[in-house]
Amino acid sequence: MRHRDLKNHWKWFILFFGVFIIILMGLYIRMITVRSSALQSDFQRKPQAVNVEEPVRTKAWKTVTFLARVEGGQTIKIRSDVGGWVKEKKVDIGSIVEAEDILLILTDERKEFVLLEAESRLLSAKADLKELKRLYNKNISLVEKGIVAKDTLESLTNQIESKRAGVNALEASYQRAKWDVDHLIVSSPIKGKIINVLPDIGQEVMVNEIIIDLVNISNKRVVAGVDANWARILKGGTEVKLSNTVYGNLETTTAKIIGISPNIDIDTGTYSFEAEILDQNIQWLPGEIVNMEVPVEFLDNIIKVPRTAVLSDNEEVFLFAYRDGVALKVPVSVIWLNENEGAIPSGSIPQNSKIIVNGNSGLSNGQAVRVIQ
Repeated sequence: MRHRDLKNHWKWFILFFGVFIIILMGLYIRMITVRSSALQSDFQRKPQAVNVEEPVRTKAWKTVTFLARVEGGQTIKIRSDVGGWVKEKKVDIGSIVEAEDILLILTDERKEFVLLEAESRLLSAKADLKELKRLYNKNISLVEKGIVAKDTLESLTNQIESKRAGVNALEASYQRAKWDVDHLIVSSPIKGKIINVLPDIGQEVMVNEIIIDLVNISNKRVVAGVDANWARILKGGTEVKLSNTVYGNLETTTAKIIGISPNIDIDTGTYSFEAEILDQNIQWLPGEIVNMEVPVEFLDNIIKVPRTAVLSDNEEVFLFAYRDGVALKVPVSVIWLNENEGAIPSGSIPQNSKIIVNGNSGLSNGQAVRVIQ
């Protein structure tokens, strides 16, 4: 009897549990149906606003961007031609100078006294030579008249030659003394940037002592480091694009690759390649870091798409196309041309459709959309 009651209780429990599950499933199905109907109604009622772009078949270069350092030409060590004491410094570290600009002014009173003495001796000798020539010309007419013997004229000739030799020697001494004084003023041999000024005001400078380090900026170039894969691809003579932001303004120019190092740099693990800046008038200074955009692969029969148009999930890369008021999900394969643009095969986009470039977040296939400018 007791066993029969227990069996009946289990039957009722299973019956009630089954009814509960059926009711629960019915409520869930109704909720999903209502939600789906609401979403579909919302899509139909409020189409999502998007921006679109006409797909254009074209060709383009795939590029890669490296960071590069601006460098000048050869560094020149300027040495003093004469000794002296620094009287005035016309430049500091970082100064930009033109050829013949004054860098340092030295002083040495001894050289100035030597120049003054050499000039005085030269002037005196020239005056004596002039007087001998006057006497010689005067005696020519006296010899013709028989008043003065020919020996006198010959003696004057010998004196003139001797005095002329003395004048030449004094002229050389004067020019040597003047050269010493002139080179107390140190000028730049080229246009460049001052890297270092070694002596200070009042310091003595010896002959042939290094006084200034100057880097040539009339032949600027850029240097970048790349791994072995890129070192194999990059070719000499390739034209590259350089860009740099100066005081908030984007400045661009071009350069040409002139060489790639054959050996790896042990410290950085990269190969160095250099590119000569074609417009040497651009006001970039050695040491500045710029972006170098290098073309590495030419692509034909492609459609350019902005990065904003390309989406992805865990399964695929895709974009949305616009046609007849709805968004169409289109799987694509993308080759990135640069940081902002990609390339897809020209047949990827459905006919008579446009590419949705903005407003594509959260879209689903077949969703109604409206185009805005």
